[in-house]
Amino acid sequence: MWLPRFVCPECHVDLDEAGDVRACVRCGRSYARENGVWQFLPSARGLRLEPFARQYRAVRDREGRVSASPEYYRRLPLVASDDPHAGEWRIRRESYRHLLQHVLAAGPHPVQVLDLGAGTGWLSHRLSALGHDAVALDALDDETDGLGATRHYPTEFAVVHADFNALPFAPGQFDLVVFNGSLHYATDTAATLETAYRQLAPGGVIAVMDSPMFRADRDGAAMVDDKMRHFMLECGLHQAVRQGLGYLTFATLAAIAEKLDLRPQFLPSHGPPGWRLRRSLARIRLRRAPAAFGLWVAR
Repeated sequence: MWLPRFVCPECHVDLDEAGDVRACVRCGRSYARENGVWQFLPSARGLRLEPFARQYRAVRDREGRVSASPEYYRRLPLVASDDPHAGEWRIRRESYRHLLQHVLAAGPHPVQVLDLGAGTGWLSHRLSALGHDAVALDALDDETDGLGATRHYPTEFAVVHADFNALPFAPGQFDLVVFNGSLHYATDTAATLETAYRQLAPGGVIAVMDSPMFRADRDGAAMVDDKMRHFMLECGLHQAVRQGLGYLTFATLAAIAEKLDLRPQFLPSHGPPGWRLRRSLARIRLRRAPAAFGLWVAR
């Protein structure tokens, strides 16, 4: 299993290596691999993220997104046709195909991939099965619906519990950095993308997969307001926690790409006909444009 070169996420200096422990000679912190997961999330950052993490777990459980079946995770992004979220996973499969066809097919092999917001690690599992070197990183390491679920996969890849705004890696190690349905949770999109950019090896690619994209901020803000109401009314939350902006705009990403001297491209994922029809009806009912999903790529 390929391991990247780790640095202290607080001090940004190389760590001493001793088996499953990495120690920082500057600040004295140590980071260990526990139950297969490298623990690089300092307690202070974990405490700040905990209200959102608690809400995220509760919503996913209420919406039926958690499974007790190892086979369920091994098959992702494939799900049964009667799965309550089959339409969303159809979108994810399209976006995954875009990644394979438009990014990975044209690059070297194997590719060193940093999977940011990896969730249960399904993307890292798929890419490692194809022979690539993947690192799955997420701020949630829940046993059943977070990084702990990576134990179900037959492939081996590095699993890291960390904040994608405090990455524990030396710069310049990855051919591809992909935000896996996660960039819209960033509190500062530009800073987060610039941090990811520093992780790229020469000729590397940044990809943003399946974050809700809009042309106008007003439509994105309206979508987030709708979601917060859903969390409180349908998921039984007394108060909804908003993490980051909650959406992205094409203009914002284009401006960041220009600053980083990258050329962006967006490959839309359209979903099944029934899913598209429901979105068209929602446009009329909600009086706002629906989000676009797909793969945004910058080279």
